[in-house]
Amino acid sequence: MNCTANRHRPLKIPLFLLLGFCGFPMVTAQTNSQTGIASVNGTELYYEIAGDGHPLVLIHGGAVDSRAWDDQFSVFSQHYKVVRFDLRGAGKSGNRDKPFSNSQDLYSLLEFLNIDKTYLLGISRGGGFAYDLTLEHPEIVSALILVSANLSMHVPAYSKMFAQSTEAGKESGAAAAAEVWGNDPHQGPMRDSARPRVLEILTDNMPRFRYFDGHVPVERLRSSDIPRSQRLTEVQIPTLVISGKHDNAVAKTHYRDWAAGIPNANLVEFPNAAHLVNIDQVDEFNQTVLEFLNDL
Repeated sequence: MNCTANRHRPLKIPLFLLLGFCGFPMVTAQTNSQTGIASVNGTELYYEIAGDGHPLVLIHGGAVDSRAWDDQFSVFSQHYKVVRFDLRGAGKSGNRDKPFSNSQDLYSLLEFLNIDKTYLLGISRGGGFAYDLTLEHPEIVSALILVSANLSMHVPAYSKMFAQSTEAGKESGAAAAAEVWGNDPHQGPMRDSARPRVLEILTDNMPRFRYFDGHVPVERLRSSDIPRSQRLTEVQIPTLVISGKHDNAVAKTHYRDWAAGIPNANLVEFPNAAHLVNIDQVDEFNQTVLEFLNDL
């Protein structure tokens, strides 16, 4: 395996990707978890909690649900109190049927769970919500990890694929939409063994996410009219930006911009991953996140 990492600035403790630990297996430990429903902001959010210690909240990306963190949840809960949840309109959570804010939902969920300080780990659009909460409530977030997060910046190849997926769903159903999304060279998994599980999760979530189940798109409330990309210097906490080498070139430029613009940020690029870094390079991803948090 080719183990290289592209870092924007040195980490205090070098990542194992650069230390020759490539291929070192991580044991996925079984752990007991607590599940529940939080009734907040006029909706219901499904959540799952496991482990003890400093809270770490996992925020999934678009068209999937909290099961996208299956390869991280048990591992991270051996070190932290880990929370994963389904965003509004995903998984077992309520529908997006009225104006709402994902970051406000997250804030209310943390209040519901009596969490007043946490690490945030968000992938793709989930990274954008983690970023929003960091700006809106900096007193709550002690570290931020952005994985393949475009922060609402336009990526033409993504927009084209999203539209194709929606049309496939309208014409042939959720499984067809999932096939378009899950087999995309950037957004889909590179690891073939992961593809069936990813397609299953996509199939479950695509109708509500792309609004071909009869729902009508609703307004997403924002706390600021200033674009996310112009507020990078406001993030004053340790930040890790993670990218996959095989993600879209435009998207990767955005990730590099985040790492350059956030004052205390590091960039790590995984050589054998695309957009779904946590699924493409599971052990390497898990170890990198744990080393970053351990160094805080």
